[in-house]
Amino acid sequence: MNFADNWARIFVVITFLTLGEAQVIGGLVSNLIAFGLFLGAIGYFALTGKMAEMFRWKKKK
Repeated sequence: MNFADNWARIFVVITFLTLGEAQVIGGLVSNLIAFGLFLGAIGYFALTGKMAEMFRWKKKK
């Protein structure tokens, strides 16, 4: 067993300890969906509001 194998095993153990206790359906997935919607809302308002006018992505009326 070499040095890289030891670090790989430590990484796997830490990953399972941190994500193993998380409830995947109720916690992790729903948080990722909410985060995606949040980023989508920021993108929508950035492309349609004053920021779009400032960068000339949208022409002023």
